[in-house]
Amino acid sequence: MNTNGIPEVAGNAALLRELRLMKTGAHLPHALLLHGPAGCGKKLLAKWFSMLVLCEHASEAPCGICRNCRLIAEEAHPDVLYAEHSGKKGGFSVDTVRRIRGEAAILPNNGDMRIFLFTDADEMSIQAQNALLKSVEEPPAHACFVFTAETVGALLPTLLSRMTAEAVCPVTTAECEAELCKAGFSAAEAQSASARFGGNIGKCLNYLRDAAMQQAVETASALTEALAVQNEYEMLRLLTASASDKDTLRQTLSLFDLQLRDAAVLSLEGDLPRLGCDAPAARALAAKYSPRRLMKMHGAVTEAFADLDGNVGAVLTVSALTAALMAC
Repeated sequence: MNTNGIPEVAGNAALLRELRLMKTGAHLPHALLLHGPAGCGKKLLAKWFSMLVLCEHASEAPCGICRNCRLIAEEAHPDVLYAEHSGKKGGFSVDTVRRIRGEAAILPNNGDMRIFLFTDADEMSIQAQNALLKSVEEPPAHACFVFTAETVGALLPTLLSRMTAEAVCPVTTAECEAELCKAGFSAAEAQSASARFGGNIGKCLNYLRDAAMQQAVETASALTEALAVQNEYEMLRLLTASASDKDTLRQTLSLFDLQLRDAAVLSLEGDLPRLGCDAPAARALAAKYSPRRLMKMHGAVTEAFADLDGNVGAVLTVSALTAALMAC
């Protein structure tokens, strides 16, 4: 946040300008999807957008100092409601959607609009999306629905067709490092984090603040290197060490899976933004395996997650995963 309470949205100047033009031209969407990689600032931008819509100083919106902006900054505004996540995968229950639909019919308390935020909507079930469809298709004039997700494919085409989708992009490495330094990290720390995650400020911050994530990153990087040279023993050793804690194992596998994705992208396109934590290791993997084999490996990791969700022992899971990766 700035000292005046406005969320600091790094980069994405064109998107901010477009949203401001929508506001000044009275063409705000009744449903907005902000999509982009995890950590790129979608939720921060959703809060900024809420301030833009409800700010009491239209010519300066968002001002950060009016009552509405301050309440939104504190997540205490009665007309800005966050849908509650539920379930193992953090989706939204049909009951939650029905409650939001009921709230949408109620007139605003402090202004002209009510905003309903569905953050991290990637795991929103088909049933919940269908339950929400009518409200998004024919919303009350005072209701605005805002979703954040990693990809537009997270939502059903029927729901997506009724909203405005805007991409939120990671910033440049230089911009990222500047923001990390503003957050109190040294230039060396900022460079270390950006070397891992490029211009993804959210991931860089998590990496610098979380020792467990740092360990998971190191393990995922080492796994990628071991797979590139088909060192089965080293892969099993690394995965077994992570298996002592299921949360650590899940984080490691998630990062490793992104490495597989980056390698596949490098094989096919080569110019799409990377999502993993070790670009050189991903390039080595791309040089070794075809996209088809890399996608089979992704399937093996997906199966490992299913095993963990099904309470299969972690050690047995990583043993099976190592064997599957070697067989791909």
